[in-house]
Amino acid sequence: MCPVVELHEVQKTYRLGKAEVPALRGISLAIVPGEFVAIAGPSGSGKTSALNLIGCIDKPTAGRIIFEEEDITEISLPALAATRREKLGFIFQTFNLIPVLNAYENVEYPLLLQHFSTLERKQRVMRALEQVGIADRAKHKPNELSGGQRQRVAIARALVGDPRVVLADEPTANLDSVTAGEIIALMRRLNQEQGVTFIFSTHDPRIMQAAARLVHLRDGRIDNQNGKSFQEAAHA
Repeated sequence: MCPVVELHEVQKTYRLGKAEVPALRGISLAIVPGEFVAIAGPSGSGKTSALNLIGCIDKPTAGRIIFEEEDITEISLPALAATRREKLGFIFQTFNLIPVLNAYENVEYPLLLQHFSTLERKQRVMRALEQVGIADRAKHKPNELSGGQRQRVAIARALVGDPRVVLADEPTANLDSVTAGEIIALMRRLNQEQGVTFIFSTHDPRIMQAAARLVHLRDGRIDNQNGKSFQEAAHA
């Protein structure tokens, strides 16, 4: 099975004034379709930088990034807008819902940028809301929803375009322990039943435990990888 995304000796250095701050120091990583992978490590280890590069939000200082067998390293971020819009889904720790829109409208919003018909948008949005168990809150605005419900809306928004990969940056950080457990179980179910590829940046030991593969970063390098191989996890 061909990887959906590959990092080859990727480096990322940020400039702060006259100082250069290395975030990634030559990491290589391959993710195949259907994986449930957690990128973990202490603050400053480079895990969010890695997620931003995989998500075509940032560009590497050196190394190569391959997405669906295409080298996208030299493609500009504006030119990668269609890739972000159509092939990637994003889940954030702060939910990032638009407060003046209800749950249905928040999930529908990315589809408005893809020129789907009104009927297809409705079908996709309701299917996504049903998948995350919150269709009965479709007309509620974010301030009328609990934290867990808002994160379910955010997950539905990430899934509504049928992305190749969903990137989740600390998705349980602002949730209580019970709700966080429910959200992790939901994402794991979507992964197992529908083959959605999830890549997490996380401190949460529960996500690390649920992941089929744990990639641990330290000081911008892969310290170790452990857990089941993709083939073992697929048959577990």
